Amino acid sequence: MEGIHRFFNGTSTEKIKDRTALLLSILLFVTFTPCFDTITTTNAKPIKLKGGIPLGGTYSGQGVSNGYFYPSLAGPGTKTITYSYTNYALCSASVQSLIHSFTQSLIPCGQPFTDIRDGKTYQTAQIGAQCWMAENLNYGTLVPSAQHQRDNCIPEKYVRSAFSVQSSAFYQWDEIMCYDNTPGLQGLCPPEWHIPTELDWNTLFANWINNAFAGAPLKYTGYSGFNAFLNGTTFFNKGWYFNDFATFFWSSTSHGIYKAWGHGLNEYDYSVSYYQSLRTNAYSVRCLRD
Repeated sequence: MEGIHRFFNGTSTEKIKDRTALLLSILLFVTFTPCFDTITTTNAKPIKLKGGIPLGGTYSGQGVSNGYFYPSLAGPGTKTITYSYTNYALCSASVQSLIHSFTQSLIPCGQPFTDIRDGKTYQTAQIGAQCWMAENLNYGTLVPSAQHQRDNCIPEKYVRSAFSVQSSAFYQWDEIMCYDNTPGLQGLCPPEWHIPTELDWNTLFANWINNAFAGAPLKYTGYSGFNAFLNGTTFFNKGWYFNDFATFFWSSTSHGIYKAWGHGLNEYDYSVSYYQSLRTNAYSVRCLRD
């Protein structure tokens, strides 16, 4: 490498020994642990590439531009993503990972579809012009509910099984958003689906004038097909609350640096509530088709 050549050029044997010891301390150790879906579809949203260490390198490969992988540009097949890094001594190294992109037929809304990442099947519901999951997202690796979900390249979830009604997974906001504040992201939703924004939620509520009337049809006892079970929630990793009485769903729209919008339904109220909720709370997630 040019940097190493300059490092040793014109030096004595003793200096070479000293500089060799120094060089060993600055030689590159580059890793690439994908912090994104490595299984996707050609119609999915662009994927932000993360996981290269040390930070500050560049990503390249078919369908890659400005740090994003564009499935529609890459096309179907197995794609190689390269992470390259050059340090201050002009030493360079690169590591590769793979993304598998599939062509998937569009399932008519109202029929179940399968998440190609883990094989789970979800029922869907056509409500107005939108296609919603009719079940809560249940994707990721189970971690204890007393432990914060972390930015560690592993999709994490909480599950509480002791329900008298259907159970589901729960997510802290940053985890479900893959630690990106951009509204409308895929987040941990399946490819070709996304976490609904406030605009998406309000479009849903407008089918029944507004949120003041939407609670009854959206609950599992209602007629919309949304089928919201009252699974409760957990606050601050301290305990489970409102089992069989209420449920809460995340929006992908943030509210400042510590909060995000959430929506709640309960057993007795006909409305859907708005919450400026701390991101450390763990709510259910419904995904909306792109």
